[in-house]
Amino acid sequence: MMIRVILTSILFLCISQLLFAQDANYWSGNYGPGGFFTPGAVIANNKDSGVLFYNPALQALTKKKTASISGTVYQVESIKIKNGAGTGKNLHSRITSSVPQMLSGIVSVGRRKPIYVGYALTHTSVLNYNVSQQQDTKLNVVGGNGNPALEYYIGQYNFQNVTRETSALISSGFKLSNRWAIGFMAEGQSRSQHYSESFTARALVGDNTSSTMPLASNEGAYQVDYHHIGLKLKMGFSYEVTKHHFGLLLSSPLIHLRGKGTLLSNNAIANVRFLDQEAINLLASTRQTGLKTNYKTPASVALGYAYDYHKGQVYMAAEYFLKIKDYNILTPRPEIFERPDTGSNNSSTIALLEMREGRKAIFNMSVGVSYQLKPQLTGYCSIRTDFNYADRKDTDGFLPNTSTWDNYYCQLGVNIKRRQYNLRTGILLGYGHTGNYQQPINFDDPKESNLLTGTIGTVPATRMTAALMIAFIHNL
Repeated sequence: MMIRVILTSILFLCISQLLFAQDANYWSGNYGPGGFFTPGAVIANNKDSGVLFYNPALQALTKKKTASISGTVYQVESIKIKNGAGTGKNLHSRITSSVPQMLSGIVSVGRRKPIYVGYALTHTSVLNYNVSQQQDTKLNVVGGNGNPALEYYIGQYNFQNVTRETSALISSGFKLSNRWAIGFMAEGQSRSQHYSESFTARALVGDNTSSTMPLASNEGAYQVDYHHIGLKLKMGFSYEVTKHHFGLLLSSPLIHLRGKGTLLSNNAIANVRFLDQEAINLLASTRQTGLKTNYKTPASVALGYAYDYHKGQVYMAAEYFLKIKDYNILTPRPEIFERPDTGSNNSSTIALLEMREGRKAIFNMSVGVSYQLKPQLTGYCSIRTDFNYADRKDTDGFLPNTSTWDNYYCQLGVNIKRRQYNLRTGILLGYGHTGNYQQPINFDDPKESNLLTGTIGTVPATRMTAALMIAFIHNL
């Protein structure tokens, strides 16, 4: 039993060094309620061109049939973890993309008393993060028993996290009076994630004169692929009085419909003297398919206010997201993991392979303004917060995210109005930073006492985003 406790502790140390959490933000999408520039991305009535998909109550205020397509013509995103794998060993992911993000519109059902139904298909590239790093040098890695020699050391680290979401929305709104309107929406959400993290740390042990020097090594890999489908219900309200416009949106938690995932994990330690013990040799491996997944998002309450002035409008919005306690997105089965099997491979070890997260309550805010530059040309500007919700209290399992910092966004653009269509073009700028980001590995001081992976510290991390956006709204 003591041997098993030691091995489990070592395995836990190897895995826990891979725990580091960006995609833990709610308002990153270009078309959220804070994206005043994007058609329909509002809580309160902003006298838009008829594409009203976020607060369904606003559909009761329009008699137009429209269709819109919005997308990012070009986007570049940079995430840099300075000294992320050791001094001078930055973890830098730079991604460029060009992706249509939203198709939306309003159609009428019936002739005498038509009902206006809104729809939207949205696609969000939540995160596309890919980094790798290597150390290849001579260091005093294996210093036990008074050995002062330098060993040949090679360490490698690789991490990829790709997360995408696609949603289909259908909604309708109805007038309750001249000032009040109500609306309802159903949103089906499909989320997929590929998470792959691995490291190798190897050192040739000896005086570098023998042709048969033993090898000390530590290797770890963890990969998860899952797909989840859920349903979110929304109810919106709108209140109009002269130049003042108010909006309220209530969103349910994500309702689980189905989800499946695959887990692959490999860990091997060979000839490493950990904590002055005898040389340790550990092998642990598993691959499990058809695992049930359950991805969660919280209930939220959003408020919006817009005020008309002689040349345009001032817009404000805020949304409060409730807390979610720690839960498992993916739970492995208690199958054989460590070798040799002692017959007691159960949840005490398998729990280390779970993918888990917890979310704190978040309050995001946005301010926007529009200004009529010419009769057919209107300018837009908005800024918004995008606070991080990551809130894991324990160290078991793996986080699905890559960020621990808050982001801030600014959108600038113009709307060109014609009788049959509106054309919008603009830019999105985003920035996030933290000075306290935990390294996943540190190649500066690999020792047997830290299993050849270095002493983990904290380093600065920065995220910058720039995108050219376009939207075309056609009046049917």
